[in-house]
Amino acid sequence: MNTTAARIRACPLFWPLPPALVLVPAGLILAVTLIGTWDQLAWRALDWVYLSSQVGARARLPVVVAAAGAALAAARFTRRTLVFAQPWQPRVEWDVPVRHAAVVAGWCLGAYLVGLLPLTAAVAARGAGSPDLLAVAGALAGFVALTLLGYLCGIAARGLLAVPVAMGTVFLLTSLPLVSDAWTALSLQLPFDPFLGMREAPALGPYRLGFFLLLSVALTWTAVWLLRAPRRFSAVHGAAVAAVAVAVLLPHLHPFPLVVRDPAGDEVCEERGGVRYCVHEGHARELGAIADLAEPVFEAYGLAEAAPDEVRDQSLARGDGEVLGGPRGGVLWLPVHPGWDPDQQVPAFAAGWLVPGAHRCGSEGVATLDGGARPQERRAAVLVGLEAWLAARALPGGSPGDGLFADADPDEVRAWIRRERERLAACEVDPEELPWRA
Repeated sequence: MNTTAARIRACPLFWPLPPALVLVPAGLILAVTLIGTWDQLAWRALDWVYLSSQVGARARLPVVVAAAGAALAAARFTRRTLVFAQPWQPRVEWDVPVRHAAVVAGWCLGAYLVGLLPLTAAVAARGAGSPDLLAVAGALAGFVALTLLGYLCGIAARGLLAVPVAMGTVFLLTSLPLVSDAWTALSLQLPFDPFLGMREAPALGPYRLGFFLLLSVALTWTAVWLLRAPRRFSAVHGAAVAAVAVAVLLPHLHPFPLVVRDPAGDEVCEERGGVRYCVHEGHARELGAIADLAEPVFEAYGLAEAAPDEVRDQSLARGDGEVLGGPRGGVLWLPVHPGWDPDQQVPAFAAGWLVPGAHRCGSEGVATLDGGARPQERRAAVLVGLEAWLAARALPGGSPGDGLFADADPDEVRAWIRRERERLAACEVDPEELPWRA
């Protein structure tokens, strides 16, 4: 036998499993994690709150691979034909299954954490806020628990069938929060990505962490119970399984709030053209871009009184009521989040503030100039065209495309807005009335 191979096989980092059975899933997890996070390294407005949530969100596919590796290990090395896996041997009760699961979970979780290092370094270099340690700990405990679930599938299903069973089961469990919020306390991730100015609700993190720790204990005990012969009933094991069942039921009876507003930190502001622009101190680098992109949109509209009093970063909001209040209070709220594109989002939000929505026309949001279009849909097209034209004012060249405002002179549009402002607000302007199309 090759000396190097013999040393690897004897290495306690792999024993009692073949290195390939551990290194292949770990390598896949490392590659999937790096590929999934690589494009985020150059994102704008990265923060620690977002990274904390990504520890669970990015684990969805890696934990499926880890569960598959654990299921394969259990199916191959706990079958009754192996001389060291006979049910009457005392070591089968704890030593073998715990060692199998520890090796697979340790390597797979380690590979996942290494894959997250580049994103963590990017956040540490320019990110704001502070990490949510409970969210991170809950996600890591969930990774281990779901890997143990894969191992249990390998014991119960036996043979290679255990691998697809484990993969399907774990993938389903990690996807449930996307179907119903009640599952969020029992899974790795929130159904959306929080960012600076938000936090997981106080009860959610501890509940998730406690559930996964309890689940890990129950799964380990059940795996040992399935391998034991004869299978003796244990009141403690039964209590652990019952506790898991109760823990699964409780969030459905009383759903947890998912996030709370946490605008900790000072605001950074500047004023231009009578509009005050404010962002969270962690987004100070974005302030200049926001003002540069919003100011030309408000100027193109031509009515100073129509512009908001303030443009504020949503990370400064103290409650959802502030953000959802619309124009009330004269504040335009911008969602400055990791990966946002201010060149697209700021002009669109600024123009959307100035122009009534197409739903105002009674067209159910439909805007079209097709031959069979209803009058409401044609009038809605005027509003949509004006909104697009205003948003284009913030971009180099300000090209409005080939819509209703393609040949419009900016001064002519401003004069038209002043004349027709009330009719625009009521969606009463037909495309044929536009003076540059007459």
